[in-house]
Amino acid sequence: MSIKIKGITTPPSIDELSDRLERVRNKMVEENLDYYVSFDPVNIYYLTNFANNVHERPFILIIEREGIPKMVVPLLEKSHVESRALGELEFHSYYEFPAPQGQNWYDIYRSLFEKDKIVGIEAAMPSGIAEKTPGTKVITDIIEEIRIIKSDYEVGRCVHACKIVNKGHKELLKMCKPGMHEFALYQKITGSMTSKIIMDIPDANFIVCKTVAAVWPPSFSHDPHIIPKIFAEMEEGGPHVSIVSAQVDGYGVELERTFFLGHVPEKVKEPFEVMFHARELAYNLLKPGTLMSEIDHKVRKFITDKGYGDYIIHRTGHGLGITGHEAPYLAEGYDKPLEPNMLISIEPGIYIPGIGGFRHSDSVLITNDGYIKLTKAPENIEDLTLNISN
Repeated sequence: MSIKIKGITTPPSIDELSDRLERVRNKMVEENLDYYVSFDPVNIYYLTNFANNVHERPFILIIEREGIPKMVVPLLEKSHVESRALGELEFHSYYEFPAPQGQNWYDIYRSLFEKDKIVGIEAAMPSGIAEKTPGTKVITDIIEEIRIIKSDYEVGRCVHACKIVNKGHKELLKMCKPGMHEFALYQKITGSMTSKIIMDIPDANFIVCKTVAAVWPPSFSHDPHIIPKIFAEMEEGGPHVSIVSAQVDGYGVELERTFFLGHVPEKVKEPFEVMFHARELAYNLLKPGTLMSEIDHKVRKFITDKGYGDYIIHRTGHGLGITGHEAPYLAEGYDKPLEPNMLISIEPGIYIPGIGGFRHSDSVLITNDGYIKLTKAPENIEDLTLNISN
């Protein structure tokens, strides 16, 4: 589709954050919760614009059905939170951990709850914090659920992040030559993307910024999650698989391609075409109301019917947003329908030991009647066979 969406680089407005909080509270009412507690730094960032790293001094956000959310924070970090957080928060600080009896974080934390209430907690909450949480505890991932459907503001932020990876990927393809070291590629392209982030968002929070640019050469492109050695070299032929991703001030997207240097070996042409057409099939199924499990099932069946079923090792796609991997999932067993303003990757893959990996990935927005690809790079085998003579 040719609809153009403007990228956004500004922080979320108070209205944006208030809407997110209201949706959490609506879910709390639906699930009959008096409180909801968040420890996950991703979810806290989503609701407050404050990012933290997990360590022995916990940050804990307590949400009631009404009133100002309460934040338990280390005294050491209180000014840090105040400088980054947006929207109203009621701070409750503790001096240090460990601390004398009665002054630990959990002493302050437990005092903020009324007795005999129903308290929602995240499935990933550490058991040590869950055990210190009073009341009747219910495990429910409310914030992850509301993050699935993006606001127009979030879409705009992801559009901007896609411009960063589009630029990085274009530069990566220009650099790739046989003998090029992985480290040289990584250093140049991540540096370029990071510089672009700083130019576009001078006050970006680098706790929630990350850039990745790498190429899996054919000797190990069949293993998509291996970590390349820094002096691994690009090779003539292929398949190489590029991986360019970024979290841009808290919004994560990706762009990946299978490509070739100089020529295309005969043995890789068929699996490339099968991957390419499996991807087309997935795109043809991207309409609101379609079950994500059904998309994955049909794509897997197509690849299997072509004789490559033994070389499928992951789902068709996953959600993008505050992170680079989150719900929803285009996977068998995930029986939820696509909805407008979901942001997903489309990346069916084939991985054949001794031959290599075959995967394109794009960041894709679901619209009212279909989809928009937010990332852009060459797609067909001719355009992805790079000239190495210069």
